[in-house]
Amino acid sequence: MGLTTISISLVRETTLQLKPSRSLYIRHPFGLTLGDVGDSITHEDILRDCFRYASEELPAGTVIDLPYVWTKNDLRERQRRKEAH
Repeated sequence: MGLTTISISLVRETTLQLKPSRSLYIRHPFGLTLGDVGDSITHEDILRDCFRYASEELPAGTVIDLPYVWTKNDLRERQRRKEAH
């Protein structure tokens, strides 16, 4: 069984409009698609999901909602730190 191309999406509505062949939707902010900086456990879990779904036979146009959700309320603070540099 070979791997199929799969994309990761952060904006579900746009993904549904663009209709990629197969996509994984994740509720994370831009720039933190695989999780927080240094969170290697979440990074690896998401990458494992990517490989798992890429190896499955899925109908074209499939969008799979991954269970990961960004729960920190620190995005504004992250922006401030970035602006300070």
